[in-house]
Amino acid sequence: MLRGALLFLLIVGCLVTVARGDILQQQVQKWVNASTLTFTGTIVKMGASNVSGMSPHDFPMIVRMEKIEAGDDQALKKFGSLKDTELTVIVGSLDRNGLRNNVSAVFFVDPLVYETNIGVIANAIAFVDQKTSDDFSKWLSAAALRKSEAPLRSSVVSADLILAGVVQEIRPLASAKAAYLKSVDNGREIFSEHRPGWEEAVIHVKSVEKGKPPETLEVIVVFPGSRDPAWTESPKYETGQVGIWLLHTNQLRRQEAEALLKPEQFHGHKVQSFTTLDPADFQDEAKLDRIREMINEAKR
Repeated sequence: MLRGALLFLLIVGCLVTVARGDILQQQVQKWVNASTLTFTGTIVKMGASNVSGMSPHDFPMIVRMEKIEAGDDQALKKFGSLKDTELTVIVGSLDRNGLRNNVSAVFFVDPLVYETNIGVIANAIAFVDQKTSDDFSKWLSAAALRKSEAPLRSSVVSADLILAGVVQEIRPLASAKAAYLKSVDNGREIFSEHRPGWEEAVIHVKSVEKGKPPETLEVIVVFPGSRDPAWTESPKYETGQVGIWLLHTNQLRRQEAEALLKPEQFHGHKVQSFTTLDPADFQDEAKLDRIREMINEAKR
């Protein structure tokens, strides 16, 4: 419960008064998940816009950014530094009760216009009074963390093997695998301008966190060395690199998997191959405790 206080929230079509903290916390998570950017800001001028193409019927207002609470990584890179920036926020069909100049609120928004200035459209707007600000701030932080961890959580669930280790060696794709790939889709994997440029990282295993331990202390990670936009987000490796690998066998098409994931001979032993194509599939070793928590959560 919110210590007897009421929190006033603007959502699509109506003004809602909420007194149940657990219900409100769930709603905050939904808004954060559904929005590209969540920020605290102050309304500078109602009915105004600093981007082109806005109609009075859009109910625009200029809002000064104070603090980013949550945001998608790619969008934040595109937005750049936003502190003290004045954005145009489109209110649209949201209830406008309580909106006025010099009022501070939390805005849950999606991008709309990129010019010299930025225009966004609001999914929800929350006014937080002093009595409930601490609770709401905690909910926002928790929601932002859970959203940012969603790719990692998904990778933890889907990974065939999770291990901590160190890159022992980087080498070209095994010749037998490269030869097989030439016959796949007329050699697209070898000759296309968007070819991945497959390489292999031999990982020395320090600990296994999920999955069946390998027969040897090594596994092979087949990764795209290309910097082409199609592959730029996939993790790249170098000798001596330490970390946590979330390894997969289901990230490739069947023919590619048959070629790339075959076990290989390494120092007289058969070593299994995997891929780590998603950005979340490789993590700094400092994340080990958090990953262990996620593994246990997934088991429950």
